Amino acid sequence: MSSSFELFKQQIDGAVALIEQTDTAELNDTNIPATFEGLVDTHSLLARCEAVCKEYKEEKPTIRVIHHFACSGGTLVSKCLSAIPNVFLLSEVHPLSKNHASGKPKYLPSDITTLARYAGVPSIEELASKLFTENIITTHDFIESRGGVLILREHTHIDYCIGTEVVNNPVVENILSPYFDLKHVVTVRNPIDSYMSLVKAGWVQFLPATFDEYCKRFLAFISHYPEKSIFKYEDFVEKPDKQLKKICHCLELEFDEEYLDIFDIFSVTGDSGRKSSDIAKRERYTLDVNFLSEIEHSENFKKILKKLKYEKDFE
Repeated sequence: MSSSFELFKQQIDGAVALIEQTDTAELNDTNIPATFEGLVDTHSLLARCEAVCKEYKEEKPTIRVIHHFACSGGTLVSKCLSAIPNVFLLSEVHPLSKNHASGKPKYLPSDITTLARYAGVPSIEELASKLFTENIITTHDFIESRGGVLILREHTHIDYCIGTEVVNNPVVENILSPYFDLKHVVTVRNPIDSYMSLVKAGWVQFLPATFDEYCKRFLAFISHYPEKSIFKYEDFVEKPDKQLKKICHCLELEFDEEYLDIFDIFSVTGDSGRKSSDIAKRERYTLDVNFLSEIEHSENFKKILKKLKYEKDFE
């Protein structure tokens, strides 16, 4: 139990003692109003204390979450984490995603949220958040009871790379933080490469669809996390053992060096880019003149270079 809670408990005990003293005190006509007012204030304090106590939990269970933009190497890192013994990774989770539900209704018999969308259920986002939370809690408890560890690979793209506004609202974190102690890892790739891959895949869903806008959203995303929890894809492919050890430490997982022999057998969604089982740097796409100009004039990209210490390697 935390020291702050101990202090809070002492304050409650003091309030209770005050009531007990008041209850046993001899009352007379001159002190009844003042005493009554004191009782009202004290009971009000106790009501507030009781409300806080109901919310207080001595220890919340831990859940691990990995965050990254699309086309930034997150699938490779996720596969490597999946290869750690007793780890079970749920890939690209998000309660409010509608990307998979566009067009003609699909056969999704176990996806209650999407079926509710098809049915036109009102307040669907509220329902989706509730179902998501209940499902994660149940899955976490089920896996933990069998000696496993659950990792959520968040579909961060939904929060930052759709629409005309940067909402800057980490939905999964906000929904789960009342119930779990969240351990975070963020993986990033040089925005030049991740943006070019995003364009090539046809996944640009934000406006204006410019490189600088992408970098603005990138900065909003990483602003939520401490530097120690941010890992570069470029560092990972150069020294995977070293970087995965650091990631495991950040997530409070036990590193296992045999991951390298088996990581490629694990299936995760989003496996659209890398086709080889080798962990190695990939050649950059050719930069055309127009894109080079965008890069040169992007103020947000300059901020990323400085913050993440990327080299200026695009000339």
